[in-house]
Amino acid sequence: MIGTPQNPIFRREYLMMARSRKALLAVLLLVVVLSLILYTLWPRSGVLSQFDSNEIFSVFLGANLALIILLVPAFTAAAITVERENQSFDLLFTTALTPFEILAGKLFSALGMVFSIVLLSAPVTAVCALSGGISVALLLKTYGIIFLATLVYALLGLAISAVCHRSFTSVVSTYLGIGVLAGATWLPSVLLSGLTDLDAVWRIVRSLSPFEALFALNHPARYEIEVGGVFATNTLRLYTVGMILLGGVFLLIFIVFVLRPTHTRKAKFQEQYSDFRTSVKRRLGFPFYLIDPLKRKNPIATWRNAVFVAELRSKLFGHPKFILRALAICIALSLGILILISFNFAAVLGPEQVRLAAVLFQFGLIILFAPLVSSGSITDERAAGTIVLLRMTPLSIWTIVVGKLKAAFMYVFIFLLSSVPVLCALAYLELESAYWRIGAWVGALLLCAFVFILTGLVSSTVMKTTAQATALSYTVAFLLSVVTFSVLLFGTRISPSVKAAVLTVNPLAGAIQITSEKWFADLPLLYGRTIWQNHLLLFAALAVVLLIAAVLRVGAMLRREHLS
Repeated sequence: MIGTPQNPIFRREYLMMARSRKALLAVLLLVVVLSLILYTLWPRSGVLSQFDSNEIFSVFLGANLALIILLVPAFTAAAITVERENQSFDLLFTTALTPFEILAGKLFSALGMVFSIVLLSAPVTAVCALSGGISVALLLKTYGIIFLATLVYALLGLAISAVCHRSFTSVVSTYLGIGVLAGATWLPSVLLSGLTDLDAVWRIVRSLSPFEALFALNHPARYEIEVGGVFATNTLRLYTVGMILLGGVFLLIFIVFVLRPTHTRKAKFQEQYSDFRTSVKRRLGFPFYLIDPLKRKNPIATWRNAVFVAELRSKLFGHPKFILRALAICIALSLGILILISFNFAAVLGPEQVRLAAVLFQFGLIILFAPLVSSGSITDERAAGTIVLLRMTPLSIWTIVVGKLKAAFMYVFIFLLSSVPVLCALAYLELESAYWRIGAWVGALLLCAFVFILTGLVSSTVMKTTAQATALSYTVAFLLSVVTFSVLLFGTRISPSVKAAVLTVNPLAGAIQITSEKWFADLPLLYGRTIWQNHLLLFAALAVVLLIAAVLRVGAMLRREHLS
């Protein structure tokens, strides 16, 4: 019964996921987006003036792979943590099922759902192959790359779910891990190739990305020219072997942490104090406490936002060591990347491109952290049952939403401080006549933080769990920040005005154009304004719309007679 559909855990988990709205929306999103991309790229005549069939196939497969990777954590990252949160994980081992039947049921139900979604996209891919020039062998090889990436990333999500105790932590860690494995494997070869003699090692790391493997498979001649000294067939072999090894490691971690005895986590408890002597002693220790989490707090004044103060005390200043360490890491990474890029490429690229890389890193931090800090604002209250208590207080809906928003922004603002050294360095590189760029970058960063914080907050009011809200907020962030760049791949199939309009919603595109007017100079002005100017206006309006949506959703939840 281990590997058969008669396994009760497999049947329960798979049928629940297959019948859920989450699966339906995921399939609809995948099929609709892929169909729109295929319709846009499909040749209008027998002779292609701009795209050949291989180009169409490459763009389509890249989009297909990106969407599948985006959906994988939603079905795997909470497979075990949900059982722990519901306190039903230990009960599974008291049933008549053997431990390996429990493990196999969880494993195959998650993998089965993910592969079902991949298979549902296969007919659209087969239609793409009808454009000509795509052999059956090439189609099978490309889908082999996608299937292998899906398997490994699904196993990564299951392994992290087995290690973590909370679904929120598991989902975020899975997205970060997939982002590193799929998109950041080229960073060592770019930033460290001039400092070390480990080019062979960096090429192996780079070959672990499925996008690298797809490029090497579909365009072997171009790949060998651009990469230099690397055969496309070797890259494909390294990708296959490396992913199989990674999949084996993730599977082993999943098995070990699922089958090992459960260790209860001891709650950390430290007695609070109120005397002046202890306060001075702790302030002089490390880390120095600007606001000591153990010092007994005064009652919250009536004129202050109680939700904001409570969030600061419990989340922000309740973990000062984490805040200080995270801030130090962000500052070190931003300055380190700026130094490495300057050292390796300043003479080739010039200060303009160096500034661009530094600015994109700062925006990447905001896009990474902003949805994270607010996606559990309401779902955590629902899970803990404290939303009923909020309903019983005299606090207005506006006070609750603004308090959550201010606390999340304070959290992100600490990470925004990591931008100060980089902005000072950029100000040194700028001419006095171009200092306006610094102000434009700061304004764009603040608006980007507000919009993505509000995205997480609205997601938290729509979804039932923090894990689902986090997945939804990251999906929106990915669509706005990455997917919108795909309009540049469509050539003349999309008018320049439409391209400019789509790129207006992309915060990275706005930051790129602030850095230099040369970027996107071929696109027309919309309403007499450039992309970055329209972006600031659009994000300001979007922030207002999301704030209103959050207030309406929280109000609707608090007015319900029976809260689920």
